Amino acid sequence: MSFFDDLQNSINRGVAGANRTGSTIKLKAQLSEAMKRRQTLAAQLGASLYDVTKDDPTFRAGREAIYDGIAAIDAERAGYQAEIDRIEAEAQAAQAAAVRYTCPFCGSSVAASDLFCSGCGKPMAEIEAEITKQRTRGIATAAASSASSVATCPQCGAPINEGDMFCMSCGAKLEAEPEPVAAPEPVAVPAPEPVVVPDPEPIAAPAPKPEPIVTPAPAFEPEPVIAPEPEPPAAPAPAFAPEFVPATEPVQVAAPEPESAVSLPNNTCPSCGAPNDPEDKFCMHCGTKLR
Repeated sequence: MSFFDDLQNSINRGVAGANRTGSTIKLKAQLSEAMKRRQTLAAQLGASLYDVTKDDPTFRAGREAIYDGIAAIDAERAGYQAEIDRIEAEAQAAQAAAVRYTCPFCGSSVAASDLFCSGCGKPMAEIEAEITKQRTRGIATAAASSASSVATCPQCGAPINEGDMFCMSCGAKLEAEPEPVAAPEPVAVPAPEPVVVPDPEPIAAPAPKPEPIVTPAPAFEPEPVIAPEPEPPAAPAPAFAPEFVPATEPVQVAAPEPESAVSLPNNTCPSCGAPNDPEDKFCMHCGTKLR
């Protein structure tokens, strides 16, 4: 049982500590509130004593700096308040200048800051009085119209509610409300016939343009060149001259045939086939380089 006793004692100590902490916090808050009230009352007492003793040299003796400082702060506050009043007065004047009335005598527009109407010359006091009078009459007329719209008992004049069969003041029987007139049945208006809009005729697409037929230029084929026949090799000279050389007939060596002239075209263009002069380097018809 000692374990449970220790546990219970620990719980009791914790609860007691929490209670003491809560009480301390609560008392400190109350103390702070009491100090604020005391400071407020002390300030009020000081202000009242200052007003009473500020001109008494007996109380000012030894406290001149405090009295002079309070007086300087009061003068500063007065200056700030005067500036605030001036700004508020300017704002009110600007707001009043922005307000405009319609003159009830001539219908001209009059600003609230004007002294006279620019249309009829009436002073602003008369214009404001007339506007106030018209507003009062309008309010009375509205009240009378709203009062006349309320149903009253024909017997005693007391107001009655819509749907009452008897007056709640005198008990007189009220006339039944007239039966509502049935609204005329709406006349059926035939719907307009739909307008058939013919479909637009299809627009034929333009036929494609035929592509131009390009005729390839004839390729230039040079004529074959006939190579000359090779010359026979010359007989080698004897190593030594014999003493007697029999007379032989001279050997007839056939002269090589001249190379056959290659017949070339007259500088024909390989692109367009047009003839050109032999010295031309470019075709005079299509501009193709010839050589």
